[in-house]
Amino acid sequence: MLYTKLCSYENLFSAYQKARQGKTKKHYILTFEKELEKNLNQLQIELITQTYKPKPLRTFIIRDPKTRKISKSRFRDRVIHHALINIIGSDFSKGFIYDSHANQIGKGTLKALERFDHFKRKASKNGTCPCYVLKADIRHYFEEVNHSVLISILRRKIKDEKVIWLVKQILSNISENPSGGGGERLQGMPLGNYTSQFFANVYLNELDQYVKHILKAKYYIRYVDDFVILSHSKQELELYKEKIDRFLTEILHLSLHSDKSKVLMLDQGIPFLGFRIFTHSRIIRKANLRKFQGKFREFKTLYKERQINREQVVEKLEGWMAYARQGNTYKYRRKLLQRFNKDFPIKNKSQIILSKKITNFFRKYYSSKVEFSVQKTLFLLRKGLSIEEIEKERCLKQGTVWEHVINLIEHGQLAVWNIMPKKKIVYLLQRIKDPEEPLKQIKERIYDQRITYDEIACVRAHMKMKEKIKKSNSLKHAKSH
Repeated sequence: MLYTKLCSYENLFSAYQKARQGKTKKHYILTFEKELEKNLNQLQIELITQTYKPKPLRTFIIRDPKTRKISKSRFRDRVIHHALINIIGSDFSKGFIYDSHANQIGKGTLKALERFDHFKRKASKNGTCPCYVLKADIRHYFEEVNHSVLISILRRKIKDEKVIWLVKQILSNISENPSGGGGERLQGMPLGNYTSQFFANVYLNELDQYVKHILKAKYYIRYVDDFVILSHSKQELELYKEKIDRFLTEILHLSLHSDKSKVLMLDQGIPFLGFRIFTHSRIIRKANLRKFQGKFREFKTLYKERQINREQVVEKLEGWMAYARQGNTYKYRRKLLQRFNKDFPIKNKSQIILSKKITNFFRKYYSSKVEFSVQKTLFLLRKGLSIEEIEKERCLKQGTVWEHVINLIEHGQLAVWNIMPKKKIVYLLQRIKDPEEPLKQIKERIYDQRITYDEIACVRAHMKMKEKIKKSNSLKHAKSH
C-alpha cells in the first residue's frame, strides 16, 4: 500500500535529509539530530497509528518588496511534508505541462524567461508584427485554494484513504496566532510550506490543461499564480481572459486579479518574474533594485560590525549578479562592482590580528567587573536557555534578566548577535545616532512597534562596547608610536 511505503523508516530518513539541506547549522535541526532515530521512530509511530497532528505554524509578516504573511512549519512537520511528496510527487509531476516552471527540478525563473523570449519571437514573427501579452495574476491564490476541490483532484491518482487523511491533516494546520481561529479550515494554504508549493502546481495544473487543450493557446507560460499568454491578436487574448476567468470561478473557485490581469502590447514592457520585458530587451524592475540596495546597505553594516567578511559578501553578491545577468544590465553590474570594491576594501591582515587581540584583552579585562548574578545568567544563556526560560529557572523578573543581558553585552561578555535576530540589529544600528542617546528618543524614530526598549538597549550597549574597543585601540597605537 502507498501509505505503508510513506511510513517506512527509509522514506522518513530520506525526507529528513531533504528537509535539512542548506540548513544544517540551524539550532532546531541540531536539536532534532541529537536524538535522530528516536524522533524519526516517533514520527513513524504517529503516522502508522494515525495520531499525527502538525504543530501550529509560526507566522510572520515580511514587507520586502510587498507585504506577505509567511507561515513556517516546525522541522518535524517539514520531514512529514517531504515524506509525502517523496511518495506522491512523481505521479503528479508527470502530468504537468512543459511550461509550468515553478518549484520543479530543471525549471525556474531563468527557464521561464528563456521561454518568454522564444515565444515573443514566434508571436511577433521575429519582431515584424505587433505582439500582445495577456499578463494575468490570480487574486489571493494561496489564501483561496479550495480544499474540497484540491482533494477531489488528488483522489484521481491517490486511492489510499490514509494518504488522503494525511493531506487533510497538513491542509487543516493553522497558525499559532490566536486570531487565526480554530476548527477545520476549508480553504487556503500557508505560504512557505513545501507541500503548499507542490499542491499549488497540482491545483493550477487544471488551468494549464484547460488553456493548452481546450483553448489551444500556443504561447502560454505559468509560474505559480502568474501566467502569460502571447499572441499577435489582441481580440484573441481578450477572449482567453474572459474564458479563463469563468473557468477559474466555476471550476477552481478562484478569480483573476482585476488590476493585474490585462492585455498589454509587448512594446509597453511586460512585468514578469522581477523583470520588465520588451521586444528587444529585458530590464530589472525598480522594486527589485530598491530591495537589493537595502540588502547592500545591510551587508555594509554587518561588514563594519565584523559579522560577515569580504568573502561572504562576495558570495551574496554573486547570487544577485547571476540574477541581474538575465537582463540587459552590463552598465549596472559594472557600477555595482566598482561600488563593492570601494565599500569592501581588502584590509591589511596585521591590522585585523591587532584588532582581535585588543578585543580579547578588552573582554578579559571587563569580565572581572561583571557581578556573579550576571555571570550566572551568562552561563544559562550559553547552555541555550531563552530569556523566558532563565526568568523561570532563576525566579527573576524578565526585566532583571534583560538588565543582565545588556550588562554582559556592554562588557563584551556576550554578543548581541546571539540574542536578537540579525535583521533587527542591522535596522537599529542604522537608526541609533549616538550610543549615549536616551532610549525614549531612539524609540520615537523607530516605526517598527515590535521592537522593544530592551532590544534597543541591547544594541545601544553593543555600540558602547565598540566605542570602548576603539578607545583601547587608539591608546595602544599611541603607546606603540
